This record gives sequence, C-alpha cells and structure tokens, in this order.
Amino acid sequence: MTIVIGVGNPFRRDDGAGPAVIDALRGRVAATLAVTDGEPARLIELWAGADLAIVVDAVRADPPVPGRVHDLGADAAALAGPAVSGHAFGLGEAVALGRAVGRLPGRLRVLAIEGLDFGLGAGLTPQVAAGVAAAAARVTALLAPAPVMKGDPT
Repeated sequence: MTIVIGVGNPFRRDDGAGPAVIDALRGRVAATLAVTDGEPARLIELWAGADLAIVVDAVRADPPVPGRVHDLGADAAALAGPAVSGHAFGLGEAVALGRAVGRLPGRLRVLAIEGLDFGLGAGLTPQVAAGVAAAAARVTALLAPAPVMKGDPT
C-alpha cells in the first residue's frame, strides 16, 4: 500500500501546502490520500503498514526561499525539529517515535515546501502555490507505473 499524507492547516496560510498537494493529487494517483495536522501519533497511525509513505508538509527556513521543495528520506526528516515545521511537534518527532515503536512505513519520503506566511487566514502565497504544483507533479511522477519494456523487434 502507498499513502500520501498532506500535513498542515489550510487556515494558517502557507501551512496549508500539504493539504493543497493532496487536493491536487485527487484522481491523479493510485494511492491512499490523507490529510492530518501533523500530530505524531496520527501520522504514525496513517503510515503504519504502508510499503511507501510520502509526507508533504510546509516548513520554515532561514532564509526562506518560498515554494522551494526539498525531497528528504526518513533519516533527514528525523533531523527536523519543531522549529523547522509550522506545527507544535515536527515530523522529526513522528519519525523518531515511529522508529522507537517499530511503526515506520517500509519507505518514507518527505516533500518539504518552504513557506513564507504562516499567519492566520486562508490561501497560499503565490510562491508556495507554485511549490504545491511542483510537489504534486513530483508525487505523480514517483507513483507513475514503470514503463513496460517491449521485446527486441528483430
């Protein structure tokens, strides 16, 4: 099973990038799609038993390049603390907890989209909206079926 999880709050401006990617993927990929607020126990429950989990989240960076997409594995994501994420607890805590209790997916990939505005309100900044489109395209490419190789015509 493959699951794509969008983390964030669409009422905190660019923090809504993860859920926006999930909206963009509906009907485009053969995977379970889910949205969560990023609370570690909920993330672990969503990805438990998955062969592949792709987590998409908005992150803070200093200095920021709004809309830039970082493609991370589980080890790199585990280094991210709460100061990097727009949430009280970061993805790093979820990875560490999942590892400690033996509930990480077979493979974990994280797409982190740098945000600019995490204030109250709906709507992404234009740069982050472009990052959402890029992240959705990357997920679609990752989940595309491998091309079938035809035999030698001779």
